[in-house]
Amino acid sequence: MQIIDYKHIHGTELRPGYVAIPELHRYKSSVQQFIKLADLDIVLTKKTAFLYVDGFSVSQAESGICKPVNPAYQLALKTGSSYIAHEWAGTFKNKELLEKVDIISSTCAAGVQAIYEASELIYSTDIEEVIIIGGERTTDDTIRLFRELRIDVNCGDGFFYMRLAAGEQISNINWKYVHNQNPFYFAKADIDKLKPVTPVDYVKLHGTGTASNTEAESGIAELGKQIMYKHQIGHTQGISALLETCMVLSDDSIQGKIMVAANGLGGFYGSFILDKQS
Repeated sequence: MQIIDYKHIHGTELRPGYVAIPELHRYKSSVQQFIKLADLDIVLTKKTAFLYVDGFSVSQAESGICKPVNPAYQLALKTGSSYIAHEWAGTFKNKELLEKVDIISSTCAAGVQAIYEASELIYSTDIEEVIIIGGERTTDDTIRLFRELRIDVNCGDGFFYMRLAAGEQISNINWKYVHNQNPFYFAKADIDKLKPVTPVDYVKLHGTGTASNTEAESGIAELGKQIMYKHQIGHTQGISALLETCMVLSDDSIQGKIMVAANGLGGFYGSFILDKQS
């Protein structure tokens, strides 16, 4: 596949427990905010599928319909990923060309799954372009989840938009699932199954910095020069792989073949090769 357009925003301001996008309002709908911050104007020109990438959950704050009040009175209708995806699709121009809308919600590996699903659509159906969008805004629930899981890293706000079509820039797409009694644990032998058959220059690791994840990724980390962003932008959830891919694309110092890897809660993991030539 080929990335024909992309935009991204990541957190830049360190706050207690997370890295914030300072312009992002906590309790207003995120869709219009991200459209403004990213200067987005999405016009469909071909048969298109839209994949909305979600992480672990979406809170009332994300939909922008509730301010912090007594939880007993908080509405739940507009709090789910399906509503947010619908809101995004409603902003597209030439919506009659939108053939499919789907939600990818496989935690931290959702971005890699979205690449896999996009490839299936482009090469197995009459879909000509795929738009992938994901946005995350840190809430108290997010910070509490990371603390309960003892993941010693700041959470992070973030957003990305990516448009894909047929091409050769993205290849060697791996999307896998492994069952383990501990849904937070990946064995090195599992992650090693992502190793490509051809050499790479860089490896964009999932890179949480936790001891178990560092050990699990130690094999693929030896394949090329390591790229890790979570220490800088915080740990976004479902969008992390593709937000960080956008950061790779925007860094002129990174050239060559980059293996992008991600793994997440529940046994979902995967990778793909990004060919970035000058």
